[in-house]
Formats: sequence, structure tokens, C-alpha cells
Amino acid sequence: MQKTVDEVVAGSGLPLSIIIVGVGSADFDQMDALDADDAPLYSKKLNRYASRDIVQFVPFRDVYNDPYRLAKEVLAEVPN
Repeated sequence: MQKTVDEVVAGSGLPLSIIIVGVGSADFDQMDALDADDAPLYSKKLNRYASRDIVQFVPFRDVYNDPYRLAKEVLAEVPN
């Protein structure tokens, strides 16, 4: 997980967005952490926080019956 956080923090200064759609009934707590809505991502390797939130995580089970909500949630943090 820390290697993934390091890569996300490194990519946070680039024109990059990462969209993760969680499929199934697994525990997605780590994906929520990558989404960084509650706390900014910090890279121990780079010794810095992400410059912006580039990850959007959506659990498919929450939106599977509403394609418009799925699109809205998936694209919520993608810059204009």
C-alpha cells in the first residue's frame, strides 16, 4: 500500500487522474484511503504530501442501478 501511496503522491503534480471502481463485496477501506477525501496522502519515501487529490474511488455496489449517478461519482474529481 505504501508503494502505491508513494506513486500517487509522485503523480499528483502531473496532469493525471486515477479512477478506481470497486467491484464486489470486498472491504475497500484501503481504496477509500487512496481517495484521500478524509486525509491527504503522505509519501514517506518522498517526504511530502500529495499536491492535489488525483484519486477518485467509487464502490460499484453503491451506484450499479443508476448509470447517471455512476458517471457523476466516477467523474467527480476529474478536473475540467
